[in-house]
Amino acid sequence: DVITYSAGISACEKGGRTDTALDLLFEMKGRGLQLDVITYSATISACEKGARTDTALDLLSEMKVAGLQPDVITYSAAISACEKGCRTDTALDLLSEMKGRGLQPDVITYSAAISACEKGARTDTALDFLAEMKGRGLQPNLITYSAVVKACYDAKIYVDALDKAREAVSMKVVPSMILMSSEVPKWDLHLLSESLSCMLLSDALLTVIDTRTHESQSFKDVFVITGRGLNTVGENGPVLKEKVPKFLNEVAGLETSAVEGNEGRFLITGETLQQWASS
Repeated sequence: DVITYSAGISACEKGGRTDTALDLLFEMKGRGLQLDVITYSATISACEKGARTDTALDLLSEMKVAGLQPDVITYSAAISACEKGCRTDTALDLLSEMKGRGLQPDVITYSAAISACEKGARTDTALDFLAEMKGRGLQPNLITYSAVVKACYDAKIYVDALDKAREAVSMKVVPSMILMSSEVPKWDLHLLSESLSCMLLSDALLTVIDTRTHESQSFKDVFVITGRGLNTVGENGPVLKEKVPKFLNEVAGLETSAVEGNEGRFLITGETLQQWASS
């Protein structure tokens, strides 16, 4: 029946089996079963997971023609599918449409829309959505803040990127860098994306310099552990170990050193920090 098929399609969505989910939907139609909002929403979610943006939008149009009213889950999945397909304008149109129908976006909806703005270089709109959702009492999550910080970072609006990165840490949404106790401080970026890594590492370095300068203490060497990083593996492999030192050098004007025998970390010497603090 419809409930069984919907459950099967939902299971396919969670397992990343987009083609199987679509096959089940077509089978339902062939048997003359009446599709409902739950069925369509699950299938659109499966299309989103499988980066089938056009199919997701076709299904959204189809259910409207059938007289079914998409709910928040449906719209959120469709907006997320647009984000995956870099269809920013369509994602924003859908968000406006759902508001026009009296539906209230939730954290998932806003996060998907903000991610779409990040992909489409719509930084101001991403920041507006973040303010809007907080104004409605919704708590941004890791996906929300990661997208906002990346949007600002890619636009080279580093003041806003740093502000939102700090906010995410203060809200305990994003893990702060782990400072492991040892003679040589080690800052671990494993759980952070490229943009968050660059912003929070810069913030930590500024804090260290401010503290050491005021207390007249000498600067110690600092090891920064990049590893592969969360969601930071590109076509050519890990990116943190190259992108973070490059950012520090080109934007912050801070020299870093490679660590022989360990490609997953780099070194900032105490002497370099002292020179940077004096510059």
